[in-house]
Order: sequence, then structure tokens, then C-alpha cells
Amino acid sequence: MKRFLPFFLLLSIFFAAAPLAAKDSGPLPFNTIVVKHFTNANGMSQSQDFINMFADNLCKELVKFKVSAQAVIEGTTVPDAVTANSLVVEGKFLSHESGGFVAPGKLNVELSLYRLSDHALVKTWDGPAYFMTNGDHRDKAYAEFTAHSTAALIYQALEGVNLSSIPPAAPGASPAAPGTAPSSGPAPSGPDAVASVQLTSDPTGAEITIDGSYVGSTPSTVNLTPGTHAIKMTLPGYAPWVRSVETQAGESRNLAAALEKASQ
Repeated sequence: MKRFLPFFLLLSIFFAAAPLAAKDSGPLPFNTIVVKHFTNANGMSQSQDFINMFADNLCKELVKFKVSAQAVIEGTTVPDAVTANSLVVEGKFLSHESGGFVAPGKLNVELSLYRLSDHALVKTWDGPAYFMTNGDHRDKAYAEFTAHSTAALIYQALEGVNLSSIPPAAPGASPAAPGTAPSSGPAPSGPDAVASVQLTSDPTGAEITIDGSYVGSTPSTVNLTPGTHAIKMTLPGYAPWVRSVETQAGESRNLAAALEKASQ
């Protein structure tokens, strides 16, 4: 047991220091963070169970770190009055490095932060989420450790960020994040001015592109202006799913993509 003491001591210092820094600095000035389910980069195969556990734990850790007043999973309705001071977190699992005797393991993640009101990009970067030794996707502790470490990365990245200073998203650059109005054109008069489209896929975790712009991964709900939109869903190992969809103001619809294995 003594031979493992240096490793556990190192890891305990790391995980104790991160929340302490957050508490000493005080809360960051954000209302809500919407956590989208992370996706796998090429070569990664994190299970859906792990992806769900990771998202749930990330929400809890962001609140513990005082990054925002609340953190919710994608699909949760956020009041329009607070979306300008709220964020969306999207991410990918890039690679996994097992730990050793005196070093924790690393789950390398790519992170992107957007303002919720108009999906304007705030920051994108990648970094390591640490865990104990050889965690795997069946291990609940693996999700807890990596979510804790990812929350620390987000906290550090947002220090000093003022959302009011972020330029507006370019008109038509991307559909709005879930629960918000689109950024292009004049502000709509209400929910009847846009179409709400729920996008799902089998398997889940497919990347969604609408009119040439990346908007997230399945499952997601987006608000679209009335008109024709090109929707594409892609997932490594599967053939792209592409549809042209006509939307009308005030409608609510579901689009489910049954992805087919790519031919060898």
C-alpha cells in the first residue's frame, strides 16, 4: 500500500486545490451553463453511459466551482431574460492516457464555450481532464474525476471573461442554441416566430451541421427561422445523413436519423 502513497497524495492535492481556488476567487458572473453531451473524436469510443454520467457530474461540479448560478443538461428550457448572461458548453473526447505510479491518467478534451443568447463563440481550447490510474468507461469514479477536472478547466478559462464584450454572432452563422431565438435578422416577436426542431440519431452523438454551420451533437433542439434548411448528421463509422427541411413559423417537429454503417 505504501508504494501507492505518492500517487494518491499527488492526486488528492490536485483535486483539493482546484475548488479552493474557485472559492477564494468568488463566483463568476454567469447565470446558467447549458452542458451538451460530449462526443467522441475519431479513435475514441467512450460509451453512452459514460457520456451521460460525465455530463451529469459536470453540471454538479460547475455549480460547486461557482462558475454559474446553475448548470443544466441540454434540452432544459432557459428563460430568455438570462440567456445573454449564460453559456453553452460543447466538447469532444480526444484521447485517453492511462496513469502510472506517480502520475494520474488523462482524458484529453476539446472544449467550446458559446453565449446562449446568440451562440457567439466565447472561447475554444483543449486540455487534460485527470483521473486516477486506469479508469475506464464502465467506472463511475472515472466520470466523477474527469468531470471535476473539466469543471476546473472551464472555471480557469472563464476568469476575466465578460460576455457583454463578446461580439455578436455573424448573422446566419449558426442557428441559436436550445431555448433561444436565432441571431439573424430582427428579434422575433415570440416563440411563434421560429420553428423548434428536435434532432436525434441512432446511435446518438452525431455531429449536426445546419446550412453549413456546426451547431452541436445529437440529441439537440434548435430554433430555426422559417424557410429551407440543409441538415447533416455525421458520426465516425457511419454514412452521413443529409436532409433538406422546410420549416414554418411556430411549428415544432422531430427529426430522427437512423445512421447506417459506412461501407468498407
